[in-house]
Amino acid sequence: MSKCCCKYVKWFPHNWLCLRGLYFLFLGFFYLAFCYSIYQAVVIFTHPTITGGEMWAMVAYYVLSDWAAAIGFLTIAKMLNALRKIKQAVAPCCCSTQEETNKEENK
Repeated sequence: MSKCCCKYVKWFPHNWLCLRGLYFLFLGFFYLAFCYSIYQAVVIFTHPTITGGEMWAMVAYYVLSDWAAAIGFLTIAKMLNALRKIKQAVAPCCCSTQEETNKEENK
């Protein structure tokens, strides 16, 4: 955090999108995985040749694994959001203020 413009740090993904952007990215992954699990459940329940225990085994395997992935994405998104709030409260980045002062000095 002390060197915001380090040589290699600019290539890390958290600097491409910042913490807020990564939060929205993982929130989007959560909704994508959740909607896909609903789609899979509908396909499994409406398939004409799958009945009985085989159907419930497929639901348990496919839908529950998608829900686990969705919960994982939501957990990461919430952690990134909390980390962003902590970072803003404790040590805001000085890069944007340095750019603003450089622009004012050049005028």
